[in-house]
Amino acid sequence: MRVLVTGGYGFIGSFVAERFYKEGHEVYIIDNLSTGNKENVQFKHKFFEKNVEDPTCEAVFESNRFDVVVHLAAQVNVGTSMGDPYLDTQSNVLGLANILQLSNKYKVKKVVFASSAAVYGNNTEIPLKEDSACDPLSPYGINKWVGELYCKKWSEVYGVETLCFRFSNVYGPKQGTVGEGGVISIFINNVLEEEPLRVFGDGGQTRDFIYVEDVAFAIYRAVEYDLAGVYNLSTNTETSVNDFIASLEMLTDVKEVIYGPSKKGDIKHSRLDNKKIKKDLDWVPFHNFQEGLEKTYQWFHANSEKKKGKVRIK
Repeated sequence: MRVLVTGGYGFIGSFVAERFYKEGHEVYIIDNLSTGNKENVQFKHKFFEKNVEDPTCEAVFESNRFDVVVHLAAQVNVGTSMGDPYLDTQSNVLGLANILQLSNKYKVKKVVFASSAAVYGNNTEIPLKEDSACDPLSPYGINKWVGELYCKKWSEVYGVETLCFRFSNVYGPKQGTVGEGGVISIFINNVLEEEPLRVFGDGGQTRDFIYVEDVAFAIYRAVEYDLAGVYNLSTNTETSVNDFIASLEMLTDVKEVIYGPSKKGDIKHSRLDNKKIKKDLDWVPFHNFQEGLEKTYQWFHANSEKKKGKVRIK
C-alpha cells in the first residue's frame, strides 16, 4: 500500500510511519516542520513540506494516489488553542477538511483521524466509553470533536471510509513537552537536568497513559483489519502523578518534588474504556506503564548524553 502520514515527522507520526514501513508499505509524509523533526524518521520515505490546509497538497495526492491516509498533523497545545482559537481551527479543522476532500477526489480507500480524550471535557464518568457525553472545554477539544463529525459525514455523504481514534495520554521516546502526555517528557527532562519536579495539586490526579508503540501498532492493525467508526485508544488504567514519580525514582535519582496549587480547570481523574477496540480489533496494549516509562527514560537519557557528554544515572 501507499500510505500517507500527515505529521509524520512528529512524535506519534514518526512511530506510525515506521510501523507501516516495517510492514513493507510505501511511506509518504506531509509535515510543516513546526514541531516535527526530520531526524525522527530514519528509513526510506518521500517527504513534502506543507501545511495540511495548503491547497498545493492536491498535487501530492494527484501524483501519488494513496491507498491510506493517517492524519496526525495537528495543533496539539491546549493552551495555544485557548489563546489563538483561529490558529487551532485552521490546522485542526480546515486541515482535516482539506485532507478529506482530497481523499475523496483521489479515491483514498481509508482515512484514519487522530482525535483525543479532550472531546469528553470534564465528564467524570469512569471509565469513559465511546458513547459517553462529550463536552469539550477548549477549542482544541472542540475541533477534535468537530473533526470526528467531518469524518462521519464524509463517510455517509461521499463514501470515504474513516476511522477516528480518541487517544488517551500518549507518551514515549521523541515526545515534546506539550500535548496530553507531556508531563512524562517534562519530568524526565527535569531529572536529567537535576532540577526539581513541580507538581500542580497533590499529585493524586490520574491519567490513562498509553505507550506510543502500542498506539502505532493499533493504527496499523486497524487499517489491516479495515476498522471504521470511533474508538477509544487507551490502556483503561489510571496512573497518578505520584505513582509516576515513584516509577521514575526506580530508574534514576529525583532531586526534589515541589507541590503547588492545582491548575484551574484541571481534570482530576481520566480513564478511557478500551473494551470496544479490544473486542473489534483483537488488540491489547503490549506495554505496562513501568515498561513504557523505562524505554522512554532510556531514550531521553541516551539523547541527553549525546548533547551534554554525561548524565548522572543510578
